Amino acid sequence: MDELRSNEEQRRRRWAAWGGTAGFIVLGLLLGPGLAQLREAPSQAPGEGRSAEPPPISVEGPLSGVLPFSEPARSVADGDVADRSFDCMIAPNEVIEIGSPVTGVIEEMPVERSDTVEAGDVLVRLEANVETAAMRVAEARAEREVDIQASAASLDLDRKRQARAERLYEGNALSLDRRQEVEAEAKLSGIELERAREDQRLASLQLAQARAALERRTIRSPVSGIVVDRLMAPGEVVDDETVLRVAQVDPLRVEAILPSSWFGRLERGDRAEIVPEPPHDRPRTAEVAIVDRIIDGASGTFGVQLRLANPDQELPAGLRCSVRFVASERRSAELR
Repeated sequence: MDELRSNEEQRRRRWAAWGGTAGFIVLGLLLGPGLAQLREAPSQAPGEGRSAEPPPISVEGPLSGVLPFSEPARSVADGDVADRSFDCMIAPNEVIEIGSPVTGVIEEMPVERSDTVEAGDVLVRLEANVETAAMRVAEARAEREVDIQASAASLDLDRKRQARAERLYEGNALSLDRRQEVEAEAKLSGIELERAREDQRLASLQLAQARAALERRTIRSPVSGIVVDRLMAPGEVVDDETVLRVAQVDPLRVEAILPSSWFGRLERGDRAEIVPEPPHDRPRTAEVAIVDRIIDGASGTFGVQLRLANPDQELPAGLRCSVRFVASERRSAELR
């Protein structure tokens, strides 16, 4: 039994020696290139100052996750911020809810959903028989000049009578009372002519009022864009409800959310490159319109709004996109 125990002890020592030797061999193979580079580096001469740092040693193999010889990663702030892009969303510049300023029955709606409209185009016409009749009456009154002509003729006649009365009075052929009576009649005729002219001016103003009342029965598009929704139909009574929604798509609004590290790098008027999602992925230039002045504490972000010209309405709203700020490189250099 003692001999078996002695043999087992010798076998354990032999395996332990072999394992240690193999471990040193593997470690030498892994660290050999790096140590060779350190030995080949020239020694620093005295008085030359601080020596350059040796190049980092990268280790590949099973010990690479344990030994700290890998090169440290660069921070995001050290990168080229001009090449960084952010997600964004392209939306209509405005979505306007069109209503009616007066209560009435819808007579006609010449537009449908997805129709393109220009500013000033008719969207809705309300029933306007009463307003049309009132406008025609006002037109007739404004165009009538009979009263002015009659007053002018009466004034001319009274002035001639006044002239004859002056001659007769000077020849002692007419009394003073009669002369004063003729003068008063001439003055009254002049007043009647001015009243007729004032009546015509008032009729012109009433005509403008009647036309404005009739125009309120016609709803026009305030912007150029696309009809998004048609919520009512001819025959329905409209009061304060929304009849149509029109989206303004020139220019387009681009919304982007940036991290707080970019706060202060952008200002209104800066340029940016917008790349929409396919198939509209041609780069386009937009301009910064609004930069939030407050950072959202919960997310550590702030919003930026850009305006993207779309004169031909080629680019549809609702696309996702990426934005790269052209002026960010200069501004970030100033901040650093």
